[in-house]
Amino acid sequence: MGRISKPIVNDMEKLSEFSSFDRNVDFMGRIVYDENDIEIFNFGKNKGMPVEKVLKEQPGYYGWIMNGDFPLYTKKVLTAIKLRAFNK
Repeated sequence: MGRISKPIVNDMEKLSEFSSFDRNVDFMGRIVYDENDIEIFNFGKNKGMPVEKVLKEQPGYYGWIMNGDFPLYTKKVLTAIKLRAFNK
């Protein structure tokens, strides 16, 4: 989808790069890694903002997502990020 086809080669590093999920943290790409490997939101009013920062500054945002029509895996990833930040 928008990618230019490249021949597949017998090289583990290249195969890993080819089969990766780009920079997605969750399957839907609602949370992605930025260039510094920080999880950021990839949608809505907080697009481009670090997830930990948003959860800290806007605690209701977590509840909004958890009560919303988001995929379960996205909710699981968000909860894991929240717990990790809480335990720092």
